[in-house]
Amino acid sequence: MPKIKRDLIRTWLEDHNWSIARLAKECSAIGEDTIPEGTLRNVVNGIEPMRPGRIKVICKVLAKYGDGIPYDRLIAPQVGEPGATARRSAGP
Repeated sequence: MPKIKRDLIRTWLEDHNWSIARLAKECSAIGEDTIPEGTLRNVVNGIEPMRPGRIKVICKVLAKYGDGIPYDRLIAPQVGEPGATARRSAGP
């Protein structure tokens, strides 16, 4: 499952004066399932990945209420893909 680019989505939210709660509400209204605010908060903060279908719903909401961000631009490169960086653990 992919993660989204947190800086990109945060910038969109800030530019449009939206909260994560509002994004979750709008996504749940037009999607086939409910996206809990806490889950969306973790996704926006880059903590958790999200199913591609839910990311596409986010893209629809962003397009409906603003300039939009295409799916391919919203997802972060995965480890092993060009432009991806591997994370190192903080432990020894």
